[in-house]
Amino acid sequence: MNWQQGYDTAKLSYWQQGYDLLAVQCKMARAATGLGVRELAAAAGVSLQTVARLERGESLRPATLAAIRTALEAAGVEFTNGDQPGVRLRTVR
Repeated sequence: MNWQQGYDTAKLSYWQQGYDLLAVQCKMARAATGLGVRELAAAAGVSLQTVARLERGESLRPATLAAIRTALEAAGVEFTNGDQPGVRLRTVR
């Protein structure tokens, strides 16, 4: 999935301001790993509503974003935050 598909580019400034996890990245990461919102929330130690708020593009505390990102990384996700933010699954060596 291209990060621009179904994505409001006005929210790109959110990423450019130094936040390390975009709503679209969270959605793509969940889709790639097959995690549901409930499973991600449990793995990150946050509420279901918190994951939903992130995926709607609402602001979250940096520690909360870090917990969600860490849970996704533990599930095998790599975040690409170059010119085009995205996600990919780690390759097993």
